[in-house]
Amino acid sequence: MNIFNLLFIIFFTAGCGYYPISYYSKKAIGEDIYVESIVNLSDPENSVIAKDALNQAITTRFHSNLVSKDMAKTIITIEIVNVDLYSIADNKEGFANFYRASVNLSFTYTDKKGNLKKFKNYGYYDFTVDTLSTITDERRFVALREASLSAIDKFVSQVAYNWQ
Repeated sequence: MNIFNLLFIIFFTAGCGYYPISYYSKKAIGEDIYVESIVNLSDPENSVIAKDALNQAITTRFHSNLVSKDMAKTIITIEIVNVDLYSIADNKEGFANFYRASVNLSFTYTDKKGNLKKFKNYGYYDFTVDTLSTITDERRFVALREASLSAIDKFVSQVAYNWQ
């Protein structure tokens, strides 16, 4: 009976035309992509972190190529709207030891049909800090990158959903 169930699941998923979400996102975005970042002058490091996270997502989630602006068929503009880093829990001595990094990102791109698409997404990442240490720049950068990737994952889903 177990083999029958396994074969049924394999044939059902193979026969129903299932494709991962990256397949549809890639159809909407295309192969050759350029990422443009609008730099927040008050905090330029975070803009670089968000752009690097989007570049990583393009190669790993869209399975597309990063190219120069003149060779790109799609230009995605990313902008950091808001970045927050705040304590979400304290230890018994009253010191903050759990933090949440949150980021609001704005995405703009023109799809292959020439339609301008805009999305705003929120991402967050929770992390812990040792009782006697403070948040280092490295921990902050990692937390902001992970929060950006969370928002970018939502963007990938929105691109696939809006592609028709």
